[in-house]
Amino acid sequence: MEEHNKIIEQLIELGYSKEISMRVIKMSEAKTVDEALSWIELIDENPDIVNSKLNTDNKTENANSTENISENASADKNIESNKEQKPKLTPEEAQKKAIELQKKIREKKLQKEKEEEIEKEKKRIAMTKEIQKRKEQLEEYERKKYIENLEKERNEYKKEKQKQLELLKREYEAKFSIAYNPDSEKKLSIEDLGENQKRDEIAILFNNLKNKHKNNKTELISSLNILRKYFSNIKDNILEKKFQKIKKENKVFIEKIKIYEEMITIFLLVGFEDTGEFYVIKNYPNTYLLSSAIKFIDLVIKNLNS
Repeated sequence: MEEHNKIIEQLIELGYSKEISMRVIKMSEAKTVDEALSWIELIDENPDIVNSKLNTDNKTENANSTENISENASADKNIESNKEQKPKLTPEEAQKKAIELQKKIREKKLQKEKEEEIEKEKKRIAMTKEIQKRKEQLEEYERKKYIENLEKERNEYKKEKQKQLELLKREYEAKFSIAYNPDSEKKLSIEDLGENQKRDEIAILFNNLKNKHKNNKTELISSLNILRKYFSNIKDNILEKKFQKIKKENKVFIEKIKIYEEMITIFLLVGFEDTGEFYVIKNYPNTYLLSSAIKFIDLVIKNLNS
């Protein structure tokens, strides 16, 4: 009932009288304004259909209702009296016409729903394309940003490397009173270095670590303590082979030692050999180099904490 009242109000807003609106709803049992308007169009073109509908409905109503509806139908016909009169339809023809109109209304409704569904799908596809486009634009932006940052890091690395080489050169020349010649050093492998040369290389590498990572000293000190523990275990337990073999894929080794190239070189300088899966001291440990490395570690940590 509430639904019918809303439709009646909408018809009144469109300019139809309340009386006509109520009769249209009663005759058509319309569920929407569109259906009600279609019935008003039917009344306009085929007044006999209205009479047929009224006669059918009157079978279940009393005599007074019949009289009132007939008068109302006559009133509707009088409203349209200026229009050209069409041949009167028989009740069967009027009923058939009404059924056809109802079918037409249903088809129109289905067509409208189909068109709305198509429109929704078009909007969904358009939105999906727009989202994909924005996603691709964002990915392209992030890719370019990544490349820019990578290039920036490379340039900074080159500058820092050159800076460290200059520092190394000055420290080397100040310490050994000879000209620093990196090309001549490259010709010597670790195996070719004497014990004191290895000790000097270890000192230089620790100094490089300190200068390069002084802004991240907390992480560096943590790694230096792990390195010290490795070397102390070997030095203090000289016959324990388990301390002289370190697995490369060990979690602590990867996170604390492997991240610093200098520490890997120090491993090789104190006597470890790279066997592929492990770093191993195959011969008797060199306690002189191990002790020297431990002293250098303590000095670097003290310097970083000062």
